[in-house]
Amino acid sequence: MKMKHLIIGFTGGIGRATAKALLEKNEHVVALVRNIQKAEKYAQGLSGIELIQGDATSLADIEKALENCSTLFYCANVPYPKWQTEARELLSVSITAAINKKAKLVFPGNVYVYGKAQQTLVNEGHPHAAATKKGKIRIEMEQMLVRANKEHGLRYSIIRMPDFYGPFVINGFYDKIFQNALRGKKLQWFGGLTVPTELIYIEDAGEAMALAGLSFKGNEMQFNVPGYSETTAKKFLKEISRQAGKKSKISSINIEFLVALAGLFNPMAKEFKEMMYLKSQRLIMTGELFRTFFDTLPATPYEEGIRKTLEWTKNYFK
Repeated sequence: MKMKHLIIGFTGGIGRATAKALLEKNEHVVALVRNIQKAEKYAQGLSGIELIQGDATSLADIEKALENCSTLFYCANVPYPKWQTEARELLSVSITAAINKKAKLVFPGNVYVYGKAQQTLVNEGHPHAAATKKGKIRIEMEQMLVRANKEHGLRYSIIRMPDFYGPFVINGFYDKIFQNALRGKKLQWFGGLTVPTELIYIEDAGEAMALAGLSFKGNEMQFNVPGYSETTAKKFLKEISRQAGKKSKISSINIEFLVALAGLFNPMAKEFKEMMYLKSQRLIMTGELFRTFFDTLPATPYEEGIRKTLEWTKNYFK
């Protein structure tokens, strides 16, 4: 029998990618969305997804959408400037709904919880030593899941990943880089161009979410899912420029003062300043635990991921 799953945050890169992965596994997927027209744009090419209008801040709306669902994939996010006031509260509503409806909750984590890397390859045992406001908020959010499990038996999985790139990753940073490459404009990076880094193709992230969500093996577990391999921003941007065929120049802002200056005019840049350490120091994860549990580790080579993202960018942004 087909299982039924709810996606919260469908109109975001990770929400759509998770829905796509589930549908490809012949699962029944419903998405709770505020804006049906926007959601329909995201749903193009996904046959069989059921869109339900509602609000992720409303317990009643989530519980209604969760009817007969075994899993809640929590892919909602709020803009950086609203993390302090809204991120924990929003998650809390979904946790309560999942407890009440006895659904498993799958949560996409990120590397913010670790702070600066203390290991050559960061595994799940790395200390949660965040020094930033956003890192501490992410630690609290993960602790909310652990507490809900201990106190109310909530089943959960945390899938921790690096930065996303790919189709429907629209955050004003990576989408702009791909658009600029197709227009021959400058590719602007924040942080060091030669610092070892990793990025995960969004559909690999969605596949990892689906695999952990569908299996009891993922219950009460935290998994690191890295990018395809270690790279640098320079290599990544050069490959984008090469495939776009427009010879875009590459530049970076790697001085905290300049990012802080940009923050006077741009609230996103202001929030980005405290995360600059991730763009100036090496933090590479190992996905061995995930591979051991699921006999696979979704990993699209950068060349292929960039090609698919450029194709999507052309079609989506015309």
